[in-house]
Amino acid sequence: MHKRYDMNSLLEQVIATLDDYQLLLAGDTVVLGVSGGPDSLCMLHVLRRLAGRYGVTLHVGHLHHGLRGQEADDDARFVQELCASWSIPCTVEHADVPALAQAQGLAIEEAARRARYAFLGALVRSLGGETVAVAHSADDQVETVLMHLLRGSG
Repeated sequence: MHKRYDMNSLLEQVIATLDDYQLLLAGDTVVLGVSGGPDSLCMLHVLRRLAGRYGVTLHVGHLHHGLRGQEADDDARFVQELCASWSIPCTVEHADVPALAQAQGLAIEEAARRARYAFLGALVRSLGGETVAVAHSADDQVETVLMHLLRGSG
């Protein structure tokens, strides 16, 4: 069963985690991987509220994987419009994940993950930042391990 949070308790838990692990550095540009799904939108909302507290600048990255047609187009447009309404810079790029999967002999999901992290990593470097934030379910250990590796914390 999932624990339910109100916004204040969620913010308190996020603040405690950010502080305990020193995940945000003042002056950094943080690239948020926002898909348009509920997890990443929650992350965006929370970090938008906390950016001033930590002295960080937010920049959203959205990768259109070329997999879901109009639905994916709608997600990209929604993320762009939301970011514009909140005055958060947003970069949207497209990737032909099916072609990448075929060329690299990978499953679609793995090709999409690799394309997403390559995009987010290149984006944060181009902005002079050091931090990429993604939202995912607690049982997705692959993404957790990858983000620790990207951060250099093993």
